[in-house]
Amino acid sequence: MGDQENSNPNLEDANHAEDENHFVDEDIEVNIDFSEGQPHVTHDYVSPGGTLYWTPIVSDDIKLKVTSKFNSYGEAVTIYRNYALESGFDVRLRRVQKTKNEIITNRHLVCNREGNPDTSKVDTLDIQHKKTQRRKDLFRRNCKAKVVLEIILGTLKYVVSDFFEQHNHELFSNNNMYLSRSKRKLDYSQEIFIHNLSKQNIGFVKTHRLYSVLQVGPSVRGGLVSNFKNARRNLNCYIGGRDAKFLVDNMNDRTKNVPSFTFEYKVMNKILNALFWADETAKYNYNSFRDVLSLDATFSMNKYDMVFVPFTGIDNHKKCVTFGAVLLSKEDGVSYEWLLRAFLKSFRKQPQLVICDQDPALKKAIDKVFPFAHHRLCMWHITKKLPNKILSIEDAATNQKFQKCFHSIIWNSKLESHKFENVWRMMLDEFKIIDNSWLNTMYGLRTSWIPAFFKHIPMSGLMRTTSLSESRNWSFQTTTLTGSYLIILNEPHASNVYTRNIFYQVQKEISRAEDNCFQKNVICSNGIQLNDVDVDDKDEEYNYDCLIRDTEYTVTHSTKDGSFRCTCMYFEHVGILCRHIFGVFKFYGIEQISEKYILKRWRRDVIPTELLKRRFNSSFDDSNSDMTAIDILSTVDCCVSFLSHDTAKLKLYLDEQNKLKKKFIDDSPTHNIPNIAEQFKKLLGVVCPDVVSDVSDIQNPTDICNKWSGTRGKRLKSTKEMIEKEILKAKRKCATCQQMVHHHKRNCPLKNAEK
Repeated sequence: MGDQENSNPNLEDANHAEDENHFVDEDIEVNIDFSEGQPHVTHDYVSPGGTLYWTPIVSDDIKLKVTSKFNSYGEAVTIYRNYALESGFDVRLRRVQKTKNEIITNRHLVCNREGNPDTSKVDTLDIQHKKTQRRKDLFRRNCKAKVVLEIILGTLKYVVSDFFEQHNHELFSNNNMYLSRSKRKLDYSQEIFIHNLSKQNIGFVKTHRLYSVLQVGPSVRGGLVSNFKNARRNLNCYIGGRDAKFLVDNMNDRTKNVPSFTFEYKVMNKILNALFWADETAKYNYNSFRDVLSLDATFSMNKYDMVFVPFTGIDNHKKCVTFGAVLLSKEDGVSYEWLLRAFLKSFRKQPQLVICDQDPALKKAIDKVFPFAHHRLCMWHITKKLPNKILSIEDAATNQKFQKCFHSIIWNSKLESHKFENVWRMMLDEFKIIDNSWLNTMYGLRTSWIPAFFKHIPMSGLMRTTSLSESRNWSFQTTTLTGSYLIILNEPHASNVYTRNIFYQVQKEISRAEDNCFQKNVICSNGIQLNDVDVDDKDEEYNYDCLIRDTEYTVTHSTKDGSFRCTCMYFEHVGILCRHIFGVFKFYGIEQISEKYILKRWRRDVIPTELLKRRFNSSFDDSNSDMTAIDILSTVDCCVSFLSHDTAKLKLYLDEQNKLKKKFIDDSPTHNIPNIAEQFKKLLGVVCPDVVSDVSDIQNPTDICNKWSGTRGKRLKSTKEMIEKEILKAKRKCATCQQMVHHHKRNCPLKNAEK
């Protein structure tokens, strides 16, 4: 049959036959109780040396015999594996002989416990011994059970030339068969399950538990926890140093197949340095809600310590939406300028207001790339620092009172700038912290973060909920409206126009207009009516002694164009009418909000429903097969749910499914399963390495050092939290100061004082 060659007999495994992209599972210790359940076998004789032998008891229909013939190599292997499963042992591919054309002429299939364990010893104290030793597989017992397949000359059919069925070890019982290697092998659907949950930061232990619950017990289908761990490890090994290349390939592929998808990246010295992307939905959101843009450069880091910077805004439901995202390897002016230019290239319009942290490099880049945008510091990042900056106020009650007072002042958008300055000084005097350097620094920056200085900027009031870290879902309890409420609440107009959250906020303002606003005086002149509204505002959120609130506002009403304007500028600041204007509405008997005061950004229909339903897959030819598989699973679930109360029909459905399964297996005995590399490509959505050649030299980021490098996977703790944790630790006696304290003699203050 031409030149033949013998392969290494230990190279191949039954689970990964002839796969050059083979990943070896870690040694898994499996505790098997051979006594449980009904055994598959009987020990029918004893050798002269006293060794027991076990022969499988199976049906003659699946037992192989010498001279048994098969139409293909795959059919022969499949039948022997089925025989092994019924018998209670695993199969390993052993010796193979091939022609020059890679046609198999001879193949040995042996029991998984064939061969002897590696018993070589290593002197662990010998520092010159550098060979890495893998954990030994002591499971092998030199079992001789095997089958030998040979090709029939002149055909592609195979015949059994040798068959030995006796084993020198106990076989798996029915109850333990799920622990066999073949049963623990994960199929493609399980690989998808593991991969999808890993993308949600769910570890392999919880993933295995979830899968076991969904499969109604661990013995139904699937591997052990170690198999799930190995699956994730194998995928990571496949990605390896090609992570950056795979990402760029995938993004380039999406730009060709996903409408309006934008992708930009920067490479320096063949290393991925920065990356930006945005899709069609993000662009539509930005066009509708670009009045406020937040950049959080401290959000998180990936495994390479690249900084993830999301571009965030507020949608018509007052929820956070992402306009785009960036990965940066450096937090410097050049990198920030690149990301802002990439953003501007994609969206073409500058935002009205940009919110970020106190990074001077980022502020400089914003001023350069977005010259027409207003810049403001993120109040959430500032207020999070407050507890660590006022440790000089040692009394806990006084400290808490100061924090409440501080928040009531800075968040009060109704304060005028000059009144804010007066109240700030009163607060510092009251709590005797005039010399606090941080508070004085922040006061010097007050025009960059205090709402009182931004009342003239449209929609600047949204920034109270912009930071993803402090994002909260506004939900108001459904209240019973009294008969004195405005007629507008009894009509569906506002609820049909506004989104639910905004409508609830409008209800809140109307309620405050009913309870707290009173018409005091009206002055008419040349078609202009000045309505003085007296406010009994007992809002608990701002009710502190050090805070001076306005109690009277003026609502200007033009009878010519029907416009209303209040001195509190709440509509300009937030985008909905204030309680003072609603109080004037009640006075004039106005029953419906004018269209001019219903901003487009707060309407229900600002984002087309069709856009929210769109989903795009990668451009691979087999992407449709994934969707078909999902449809099949959905159909099966529907059928099972529909028939769950009819056992007879449910069994009939199962029989039909088994018939289809057998038919497909018989039609394709080799299963046409792609190798592991092909499965990983499909799983990750990456193209073949030789398809995109222009980015073949891109390497993964390395040696990145940013502000929070080294904290990946760890939560940053404040000084206050670290002090509280230290206090909770048990005290011990210091040998130097002889006191029960939290230090020891090496860091005792007395020892340091002596030095």
